[in-house]
Amino acid sequence: MKKIIYVALAAVFGCLVLTAALPAPDKPAKYEYAVVKWDGPDRLFYNLPDKFELVHLRKIGIEIPKEAQEEEFCLATAANIMAKDGWNR
Repeated sequence: MKKIIYVALAAVFGCLVLTAALPAPDKPAKYEYAVVKWDGPDRLFYNLPDKFELVHLRKIGIEIPKEAQEEEFCLATAANIMAKDGWNR
């Protein structure tokens, strides 16, 4: 029984030593985020890391189909536009 305890303690100690010996990353990872909010019948509000923008879909040539729900269609369109621009996650 004592051997199991000693082996377990040695394993824990080894893990602690190994963790302390590993170098830390030089700098933390940089994350960017984007938020899109539906702001009315054909308006989308983009909150991007470098700018804030209000977009009217009709002004950029996108018509909302009459049978579509406006909010869902606008947000899906925004997701497709952002995917084309490189916002893939």
